Amino acid sequence: MAQFVHLLDENDAARIKRDGIRIARARGLKGVFLFPLTENFVVSHQWMRELRRTRGQSLLAARLRLSDTERVLLGKYNEEHVEVSAARAIGIAREHRDPMGLEVILRRSVEAKEIESFYRPPKVVGWRYYPAAHGRRPCGCPYCQRSEPFGRRIRDAYERDA
Repeated sequence: MAQFVHLLDENDAARIKRDGIRIARARGLKGVFLFPLTENFVVSHQWMRELRRTRGQSLLAARLRLSDTERVLLGKYNEEHVEVSAARAIGIAREHRDPMGLEVILRRSVEAKEIESFYRPPKVVGWRYYPAAHGRRPCGCPYCQRSEPFGRRIRDAYERDA
């Protein structure tokens, strides 16, 4: 059985425990967004900071098991995804030279009985803006910083330097 992590808003935990995880739509993709549970905590929970940055919510993680033969989509964020088995998706995530930005999409809802446990990840990890952004200044233009936390400070610095 393949193990995956799904990050969710703490306010939805009671509903998800009762009814399971519903299909969501994002960027033209429809399904439940997951990541393989690997030995590397940062890789398995890499989407935490990005989700907190955009939604500002308190996050929980749901650990769930899928059949090894379950078909899922695997790919980098905003790139082409390929259909593989759940077991192969875990293998690819473990062996990938740059797993940051990978995502797994299950094209069906997750039943409540497939969820093994909920837990609060001990700290926020991951990347902001995009996986390779570390060490690079964010774009300060008004469009990119619209409604962003600390956006005014970044925009002011951008305008001073321009």
